[in-house]
Amino acid sequence: MVANKIIYNKQSKEAHLQGGVKIYQGDVLYLDVEEASVNMQDKQAKLSHLYLQSTMGIWLMSKQGSGREGVYSFKRGVISGCDITYPLWHLNVSSGTYNSQKEYMSVWNPRFYVGAVPVFYLPYFVAPTGNVRKSGLLAPETSFSNKQGFMYMQPLFIAPFNRWDITLSPQIRTNRGYGGQFEFAFADRDNKTALLQMRYFQNTDDYMRENNLKNQYIYGGTFSYITDHIFTRGDDAKDGFYADITYMNDIEYMRLKSLNAAFNTRLYESRINYFVNGNKNYFGTYFKYYLDLSKFSNQDTFQVLPHMQYHHYTDSLFFENLLYTFDLQSKYVTRYNGYGYFQNTISLPIGVAVPLFNNYISLGASFDMYATSVLLQNAQGLVDARNETLKNRINYSVGSYNISLNSDLARPYKHLFHSVHLEAIFSGALYKYTSRAVSDERYEAYNALLEQGIDSSLLALYWNPSDIVDVIKNKHKVDLRLSQYFYGKNGKELFYWRMYQRLFMQDSFLTKNQVLQNELGFSPIDGLNLSASTFFSYSLERVSEASVNASFNKWGLDSNLTYYFKLDPMYLSSGLYSTGNTGFARGRVGYNFGLFRFDANVGYDVGVGYLKDWYVTISKDIRCFGVGFKLAQDMRPTLTANNDITPITNQYVKVEFRFVPLANTGLSYRFKE
Repeated sequence: MVANKIIYNKQSKEAHLQGGVKIYQGDVLYLDVEEASVNMQDKQAKLSHLYLQSTMGIWLMSKQGSGREGVYSFKRGVISGCDITYPLWHLNVSSGTYNSQKEYMSVWNPRFYVGAVPVFYLPYFVAPTGNVRKSGLLAPETSFSNKQGFMYMQPLFIAPFNRWDITLSPQIRTNRGYGGQFEFAFADRDNKTALLQMRYFQNTDDYMRENNLKNQYIYGGTFSYITDHIFTRGDDAKDGFYADITYMNDIEYMRLKSLNAAFNTRLYESRINYFVNGNKNYFGTYFKYYLDLSKFSNQDTFQVLPHMQYHHYTDSLFFENLLYTFDLQSKYVTRYNGYGYFQNTISLPIGVAVPLFNNYISLGASFDMYATSVLLQNAQGLVDARNETLKNRINYSVGSYNISLNSDLARPYKHLFHSVHLEAIFSGALYKYTSRAVSDERYEAYNALLEQGIDSSLLALYWNPSDIVDVIKNKHKVDLRLSQYFYGKNGKELFYWRMYQRLFMQDSFLTKNQVLQNELGFSPIDGLNLSASTFFSYSLERVSEASVNASFNKWGLDSNLTYYFKLDPMYLSSGLYSTGNTGFARGRVGYNFGLFRFDANVGYDVGVGYLKDWYVTISKDIRCFGVGFKLAQDMRPTLTANNDITPITNQYVKVEFRFVPLANTGLSYRFKE
């Protein structure tokens, strides 16, 4: 506490401080007044020309005020978090209270100004002034839409304890309906956060009819949690738990999280994983649940409940160069309608690697023992490509050889370092046993159906040998790889080229459906990165997949251009492709002009042939204040009453204000939806 003059009355026990009265908390100025009268008995203080500053940097100024035990009241004050001389934003308030102990400020009739321009008015406003979580109303979300009307969401934050909190977020859309969200978050002993969300929304009858929607009531829930060292504490082993679970009856569930949320994924995967990982052993158990919102029902979707794995890492056997690994997996795949199955799989490769010619070449040989057993459930009526009924039990085992020959060469130059990797792996079956369902005859019969080009819905009626068993293991093949890298000064990667080709020596059907993979990357100057990849299909005599990526990030410019194309694969180990295709192109650019920052992003769906989304943003941040203007359009897939996914064009404009460190707020308007 510092003052030019202090007068103390022993009888009344009052202290009068005059001239430059300052009170510090540590090294930070906390209270600055011209005059202060303090009653030492009841701790009541009368302040003149006061200046208060919170630990978060928010300050207030008022001509008159009073305080007692850390609670200050004032009239006709100015509040800001900017420079005190020329604040970029400030609030003019008629009166208010600042509680320094509980670190919050409540004010009446605040008028928000940007410079000297009033932006908006509130009758009452409460805001935290510290970094400790406080219960109260969060900044609301508001938006206008020509289709959904006025939209308003008001979150209420409840934080009774340090380790958990609740957020209630009711929302209303005047032309659509109403709903809300419940969010519960808690932190464990290691401060790993778990989050539970539940959401509900009710569409009005008129909105249902006008848009031909499937679901009037939209609901769902989400739970996520990641943690480790649950039962382990040392360095020898580590365990971990991962959960990401979501259920929803409509794709709109994800978009209702906020007023302008975007979500276009139709297939959603929920997972629960637990693992224990040691120096030599690994154990994991996994649950996977797939939710396909493009289907009328998910009763025929395969679910993995559960999948368990034990793995022994590469280890020596008998002598140092003789190596082996062991892997055991069990999984139960089920669904409500259609067949499911239990599957147990064992893999035990044993091999040796020998360096030759002064380590210029390495020769490796291994023997891989692989076996799997499948028990079908509810497989009545399931037939193979020969229209023969399948038995419930399917066994498949193969003992395969692997002979590898590789070489790693490197040479330094004056300004470059060049490395080359060459590898050839020959593999195939020495012994195999297969049940009739996965025999070569059934495999060839199914491939014959594929070559006929029959409809996918008819093809789904037949048993596919490649669905459960990897029949590629018993095929004689060779894998060829070439990669080379050029590095500059300080180890910077300048150029790379990777190539891969698989050839089947006794299966012409598989050989002609393989692809030649090429990947290139080039960084000629700092900030510029170019990369490309191509997958050439011999059977189609064309490129089946390609991508190009270029980015430049230097001199304040942030830009990226991406193009991707792929023929839609029928998920088969045989490698066939359908005649459809998918692809996209996306460009992004951003630059800070000093007066403002400009960002733009555009995406184009090459496969369907339409502009997928775009946005243009102009923003400016000046220390304690920021403003942004965004104009955007996206396509929103919507689930209709006849179970079709119908895209809806959504165009909107958004203005956002950032009052640092107080709050962010904004307003958006959807003028075409």
